Amino acid sequence: MDEMHISLFSNEIYLSSYCIILVLQLFCAGINGVIIIMFWKLPALRKNKNLHLVFYLSASDFLAAVFEIPYIIYMILKWNNYQLDFDPLVILISSTPLPLQRKVSAIITIGIAVSRNLAIFFPAKFRKLEQSYYSEITLVIGIVFGVFDVGLMFVTSPITRVLNCGTSGCFIGKQFRSYWGTSNMILGFIVVILSISIFLKIKSVGKETPVIHTPLKQCSKFQQANRTTTGILISSLFFLTIPSLCVGILESMGYSIFRLVGPFYSASLMLSGISNGVIFIGCNGDARRMIASKSGHSMSHTNSECHRSVVLKI
Repeated sequence: MDEMHISLFSNEIYLSSYCIILVLQLFCAGINGVIIIMFWKLPALRKNKNLHLVFYLSASDFLAAVFEIPYIIYMILKWNNYQLDFDPLVILISSTPLPLQRKVSAIITIGIAVSRNLAIFFPAKFRKLEQSYYSEITLVIGIVFGVFDVGLMFVTSPITRVLNCGTSGCFIGKQFRSYWGTSNMILGFIVVILSISIFLKIKSVGKETPVIHTPLKQCSKFQQANRTTTGILISSLFFLTIPSLCVGILESMGYSIFRLVGPFYSASLMLSGISNGVIFIGCNGDARRMIASKSGHSMSHTNSECHRSVVLKI
């Protein structure tokens, strides 16, 4: 009887986590979709090469949120209060955006951190670096590693049913879980080291870099990139790096957080995507002005319609 109560309790937690993640996916897709539109409509954002990696990160967050929705919806529709019995092949296929985006996000974050370290510590070399090529190469590396993870997941994961476990972590092979957890921890440590070096140096950027000798517009772009990078790195530390370290430590001790709370990594990725979107809009003056102008235009249009309605009634 006690085991049945525990199972029912876990299943209820799963359903709650599915609904929360679905809401997070919608928010993540919405805010990053807005950022994609901003880059499309604002030439100033497209021309700022320091923000290319930020755009790629936002686009990958948007795609991951959209393509992970079927995974969550499937589990909501197949949820049962007494016993969970998901099709392992459907789970593996529908959850492929998770390992893909986890690696892409980590590689792009490292690329952003390396770029800012170069800008702060080696400004002469940074100016010689072609940002467009650097951003594209970083994106390709992230996609290659992500595709490798997806392929390895399918090769090492037996297609077997696992009852009363509502997350893809229960369906992938133990070898892949070990590799994936270890690789994510290593990437997390790299992000931590690069972030610490930036945080320790960021306050003296204005004094120690030759940006002060450049035009005001170029200086503004540099400072804007620094603020955005710092925010994204902090977001990555809180929502991706620290959770990955905790999961890796608990898994090595024999405790599975996946069985307890469900799609843990999906929630972390969505929170990271939402946070990155908010940080970008908050730190970017062009993005804020676009939102403000749209809001002002909307209010002006509404007031005009109301005034017209009053006049007609009179």
